Amino acid sequence: MQTIKRSLFLIIFPMFTIFLFSACTSKITIKALEPSKVSSQKVNVVAISNIRNDNLNQTQSIANAISNKVIDNKRVFTLQNNPIGVDAIVNGEIINSSANYDVYYEEEIDYSRCRYFRYDERTRTKQCLQYDIKYIPCESKYYNVTTALSLVNPNTNTVIFSKTYDKSSKDNVCYDRYFSYSRVFPSHLNAQNDSFKVNSQIAFEIARDFVNDISPNYIYFNVEIIEELASNNLYTSSHKDRFKTAVSYLENSQFEVALDILKNLDIELNGKSYEVAYNLGLIFEANDDLEISNKLYLAAKELTITDLKHRNLIDYAINRTNLNIQNKIKAKSQLN
Repeated sequence: MQTIKRSLFLIIFPMFTIFLFSACTSKITIKALEPSKVSSQKVNVVAISNIRNDNLNQTQSIANAISNKVIDNKRVFTLQNNPIGVDAIVNGEIINSSANYDVYYEEEIDYSRCRYFRYDERTRTKQCLQYDIKYIPCESKYYNVTTALSLVNPNTNTVIFSKTYDKSSKDNVCYDRYFSYSRVFPSHLNAQNDSFKVNSQIAFEIARDFVNDISPNYIYFNVEIIEELASNNLYTSSHKDRFKTAVSYLENSQFEVALDILKNLDIELNGKSYEVAYNLGLIFEANDDLEISNKLYLAAKELTITDLKHRNLIDYAINRTNLNIQNKIKAKSQLN
């Protein structure tokens, strides 16, 4: 546990420091493979028990999400109709499915009706001093679904994963007028169908989150590019111009072109530029070559770095790739 806490600290602290300085800096998007949250065993063949209190097609949503889960163009799970020979069985219950409506009114000036006006005797015209206020009927809608789901090993009858998913949705609607035949708001006339539609969509999102939890999953995040070379005698104007050109290609995800420029710069500078080494590491990380990118970040750290922000950036990159290498190995073992 202490090791895990320390690893998280090494990731989060540099990331927090970087966030303070990187609101407007250039970034690229990188994806990383995370392992399933089911750590005790591999789960490939799955059956679904009926979800209790399922009036939202939650069972079918889970079945669809399991059947359609794909990683690297391969299906992760095989869904069986019976529990014989499966790795795990999905059990669950819809604990809550609700829709609440709160009525309120918004004020709006009615320029078609004047409450007080002034009559000008000289011009014989009226000038409105205060218009009427009309009150627009509105309602806020709040939907909630809470579903408890678990994954059970049928051979040992032990729970290998469980989580309660609580998701909500909000909406605000205003109407020009009441319906003439009823003072009940339009959505209330069809409240049951309205709540079923919205809560079924929430149940679909819960199914997606559940399957992402029990499966390896790609996450996407932005990492910062070093945008320019430091001002020192190591770099010529040509070096700086070509580095900026490489950064432009990086920003547009043209990694091959940026790679050629940065490789040539690295050779010319005899591997003495931490900025070049770091940006090269970004390219290899974006291409999922984590071991190479990690070595480049380590090489960058060994060079003279006078910029505190860049030191934190490189430390974060080293810790990030160390963690993602471990996660990738674990996730691949769960998929094979």
